[in-house]
Amino acid sequence: MAASIMNQVVRVRQLLWPDVRLMRCACLTNMRMASTVFALSSGQGKCGVAIVRVTGKRAGDVFTHMTHPATLPRPRLAALRHILHPSTGERLDRGLVLWFPAPHSFTGEDSCELHMHGGIAVISAVLSALGTLPGYTPAQPGDFTKRAFHHGKLDLTAVEGLGDLIHAETEAQRKQALRQMEGALGELYESWRKTILHCRASLEAYIDFSEDDNIELGVVSDVDIRVQGLVEEMKRHLADGRRGERLRSGLQLAILGQPNVGKSSLLNTIIQRPAAIVSPVPGTTRDVVETVVDLGGYPVVVCDTAGLRKTTDVVEKEGVRRALAKAQQADIAVVMLEARQVLQAIKAGDFKWDNYLMKHFTQMGILGDQQNTSDSNDKMIVLEWLSSNSYVTLVNKVDLICSEEDRRLLQTALADKCSLLSIKTEEGLGRAVQQVKELCAALCDVGMAENPTLTAARHRTHITACLNALTSILEPDNWSAVHQENYKCSPQCHHLTPYNIPLQPKESLTSEPMERQRSLLEQEGTILLAAHHLQRAATNLGHVTGHITSEDVLNHIFSAFCIGK
Repeated sequence: MAASIMNQVVRVRQLLWPDVRLMRCACLTNMRMASTVFALSSGQGKCGVAIVRVTGKRAGDVFTHMTHPATLPRPRLAALRHILHPSTGERLDRGLVLWFPAPHSFTGEDSCELHMHGGIAVISAVLSALGTLPGYTPAQPGDFTKRAFHHGKLDLTAVEGLGDLIHAETEAQRKQALRQMEGALGELYESWRKTILHCRASLEAYIDFSEDDNIELGVVSDVDIRVQGLVEEMKRHLADGRRGERLRSGLQLAILGQPNVGKSSLLNTIIQRPAAIVSPVPGTTRDVVETVVDLGGYPVVVCDTAGLRKTTDVVEKEGVRRALAKAQQADIAVVMLEARQVLQAIKAGDFKWDNYLMKHFTQMGILGDQQNTSDSNDKMIVLEWLSSNSYVTLVNKVDLICSEEDRRLLQTALADKCSLLSIKTEEGLGRAVQQVKELCAALCDVGMAENPTLTAARHRTHITACLNALTSILEPDNWSAVHQENYKCSPQCHHLTPYNIPLQPKESLTSEPMERQRSLLEQEGTILLAAHHLQRAATNLGHVTGHITSEDVLNHIFSAFCIGK
């Protein structure tokens, strides 16, 4: 009996809370009033077959006004028909037509497609004819996908995945985008959101009915266990090293080194074209040369930089400054050394690779020389690729070492520490490039369908806010001053706090701090505050999936789509 009442209360509260249904109902009302839209979906230019899509409540008019016979074809079965001008009856083309009645279409509305010959004149004539039908307007970028979102066919993460799939340039990007479009992220976040809403409903049911003895025992402890599980899941999800975001936008790889060590030659070799000028004169490269390349299926922005050295030349000094700035922005670095200089250091005795490399970084200006600085604020720059060991060291120009004894000495001293190569003769080049590819793969793991990775900074922001809200329940003492400030109010209205949460006035918060406790779920007086934090957490998840969003966010996301999608 108690369990039955509990379940009924939970269901009623979930129905009464603001949810996706309210937002989507308003959106759908506007969508029904909108005109029917059409667009070329197969891309501009000449092609064998062109596809025109139409969606909206009057999409069926295409068949009754522009095809012969003038009847609706069977749903989702291709039919060969003449395509006519609706006013003159002139034949424009002959092709296949498809009918997708609502709600079983991509957009959730009545939709149709015209598959016709891809000549420019044919496409122009058909689009012009569609524009003469009453209520028809050309589609804007992303119109079809936006309607699919508003009709609940896609959540916002799936929409972003679809956009990424369209713009994917590498195999790894394609895999990640396809998984996201198919709902890997959306399903994960929606499961979290449902768990949070269930926990909040349980707490509010406990608050309202616990005195009537109609609530089963263990409700609050069950919520505590669920919240702890969510916190651990979210922490693991956020601790992904930004792999998904890097894969989506492309890794930044900086080639660093002193002048004339072969940086430009390496860039040209990787991209298989002479993008950078190569010269035996040191300091030839003065600016950053960037190009995008597919390395092992991963998108990489390879940056050739100026040689790092102290110089009085104004132009070269600016080049060095830009190179150091690029070093700070890079996800991966390829550090190039000259074989003869390394050999000289080995022969000098007491050679230790780590010490030599750090000294080399300091000489190039990548790391600040703390021993020689008089400014206590001049601290060593923390480079992400250096702290995470995301760099490859290449010792180039081994072809200039002619003595076999010297070569053996070099190989013995540097065994398994770096790659020896000659870009000129291509000796060791394949192994060096493979090392870079493996490093890219490690930083851009696409994840598994059951454990998808974050792909956008927008996701990370809201998931972090959700985690903070849940952590505020389990560890209220860890609230920051900013969190507490959000709940302060004037003495005149302290009883009118959000969600009717009884809080102390602002003055009493500063003079009489609340008693500390481990969890808000441990005391009767703070359970309602815990319920409020659960609602904050659910709201932040709703921002990710699109259950709760603003028109500005939607416009930003859909603006990246092409017309016809």
